[in-house]
Amino acid sequence: MLTREENEQLCRIGPDAPMGRMLRRYWIPAALGHELEAGGAPRRARLLGEDFVVFRGNDGVIGVLDELCPHRGASLVLARNEDCALRCLYHGWKIDASGRVIETPAEPKEHHFADRVRANAYPVYEAGGIVWTYLGPPGTEPPKMEFHWMSLPAEHRMIQKAREECNWVQCLEGVIDSAHSGFLHSNVIKPVPGEKTIIPEDQGNTQRPSDDLAPRIEVEDTPFGFRYAAIRRPLIDPEVRDYVRVTLFIAPFIALFPAANGWTSMQIFVPMDDEHTMFHFVQTRHDKPIDDLTRTRRAKRSGMQLGIDLDPLTYRKIRHRENNWLQDRAAMNTGSFTGMHGVNNEDIAMQESMGPIYDRRKEHLGASDIAVIRMRRIMLDGVRRFVEEGAPPVGLSEPVDYTALRAVERMVPRGVRWQDDLVAT
Repeated sequence: MLTREENEQLCRIGPDAPMGRMLRRYWIPAALGHELEAGGAPRRARLLGEDFVVFRGNDGVIGVLDELCPHRGASLVLARNEDCALRCLYHGWKIDASGRVIETPAEPKEHHFADRVRANAYPVYEAGGIVWTYLGPPGTEPPKMEFHWMSLPAEHRMIQKAREECNWVQCLEGVIDSAHSGFLHSNVIKPVPGEKTIIPEDQGNTQRPSDDLAPRIEVEDTPFGFRYAAIRRPLIDPEVRDYVRVTLFIAPFIALFPAANGWTSMQIFVPMDDEHTMFHFVQTRHDKPIDDLTRTRRAKRSGMQLGIDLDPLTYRKIRHRENNWLQDRAAMNTGSFTGMHGVNNEDIAMQESMGPIYDRRKEHLGASDIAVIRMRRIMLDGVRRFVEEGAPPVGLSEPVDYTALRAVERMVPRGVRWQDDLVAT
């Protein structure tokens, strides 16, 4: 368990909070590329307890600015997007993507008022269908995170978003907790003898070659955070081999976990503020484009269909605490373990059910929580060193080849370290 002070330090991410100061030293997803039409409507982005506006000018250049106009504080989300800049509706101030104030039409020209004012603008780049921004001190940007799936054509990936009504740490802890899948997701994860996990093309049940509900967890620290192995007893030849799934924690809020049939799965939990998180679910296929039918089936399977499960503008869910996440108690009596629709919705329901910020003084951790414990300790130790010693943020002290990061699953012979097996292959 954590003390009250440790829990606060881990979870609070406002501008003045120690963790908030450290998180501002990473590249952060601010929007999806397809949300920003050239010359189109600006988008609001709430990141780390602050509000920003994201837009794409007529020239394709993307800008990230403070949401409020530096004149009198009107929202630039309502602004006109014209000539590669935003024009505030209140008094017509025009501001480009660099934060330069181009026009102040209500002021006398001889005052040169526009030359003396700037809006706060932030570095930005677009990669893998995501718009990334940097909110830290100018000139301290880390290397861009260029994951291997980002080099694939857009047709090979699908990215879903959903707003979670709870703190980012609760969300992150869910994806680095392998043990829960045998229970919470038992509606779709079924033990079937075989060599590896298989997801049929109809996106029905996930066939896993093990019925072991108590995996052994082993964690190894890495320059980017850590990787851990969930080691299970397979259904076939359990005396001579183990079924191993290796998941990566990429500081500060990204997880890469094994997928099946040539797919890669990544989850990113962007802290909006202390009590809200924007969940990004990135799925990519390496061998061929993702057809429309597969996209629809996967979105339905995860319970994240726009216009059906989620508001297409705000990504708020139709399932939430007030309606008990639309849990179907009758279905629980006829075969459904959770009575809930959608794998991701099952995760979100558990995370939100803990409250906006869970009081970790009340928990009782076990062997299945080793990866969660390691993440907390790495982040808490890292933020202490960042604040007290001026050390680099977690995962940024040495170069990382993000293109080489892989999450895998395979059968490993007994007596062979899973780390050695990964190197050998």
